[in-house]
Amino acid sequence: MRHGESNGTVQTVRRVASVFSAFQSRGLLRITELAELTGLPKSTAHRIVNALVAEGLVIQDEDSHKYQLSLRVAELGAGLLSANSVRRAARPILLDLRDQTHESVHLAVLEHMDAVIIDTADSYYFVREVNVPGQHLPAHAVSTGKTLLAYQWESRLRDLLTQMPLKHYTDQTITDPRRLMEELHQVRARGYAISCGELEVGVEAVAAPIFDQTGAIAAAVSVGGPSERCHPRQREFVRAVCAAGQRITQAMRLSGWV
Repeated sequence: MRHGESNGTVQTVRRVASVFSAFQSRGLLRITELAELTGLPKSTAHRIVNALVAEGLVIQDEDSHKYQLSLRVAELGAGLLSANSVRRAARPILLDLRDQTHESVHLAVLEHMDAVIIDTADSYYFVREVNVPGQHLPAHAVSTGKTLLAYQWESRLRDLLTQMPLKHYTDQTITDPRRLMEELHQVRARGYAISCGELEVGVEAVAAPIFDQTGAIAAAVSVGGPSERCHPRQREFVRAVCAAGQRITQAMRLSGWV
């Protein structure tokens, strides 16, 4: 990168940062107000805001036509805090769950309509379910994702389901939003989710919720593998993964969620 390009990038970052700071201090703002607070030309402020709107980081109020930071900004910050604290609290319990069931164990958080893997403990079996930290999985097609969706506020859940169509992966994938809502209500009522070949044929998993100190869903823990091994042990896995979710929740509360 040439020196001029580097300076231009730094300047852009500073301008975007100043826009975020202005919204953080004042909330709802018109473009003219934003330009005054940041010292940016009105055209530049407008261009930056349009880019942030396109990324879902800023939204426009329908009544006042002013702009404000979206909930996604808060989600990103909360997600970082939650992911780090959950992973620290969960690690020894994940290993215990893997050793107890002998199958692969995963820890995931929600990002829009994806279940994002933040930690794993792989089965010792040669044939096993393998996911890696940082991997994004479609939430509607995996047990961790369905668990994470089930404990969202109803209004947020409906917003998520209207953002994009539910992609078809196998004959078992739920692609009808109404049917998925019914499934998520059942997940919340019983306290765990099951996925049977919904993302990949022949793979089965069970997941349970993990809650933070406020009682909000923070993550989900799952155990799974080939259906031929896991299906006969489904009830055992449900008990084991629910107990693990409760242990991780308790560990987070004892650690002060820091």
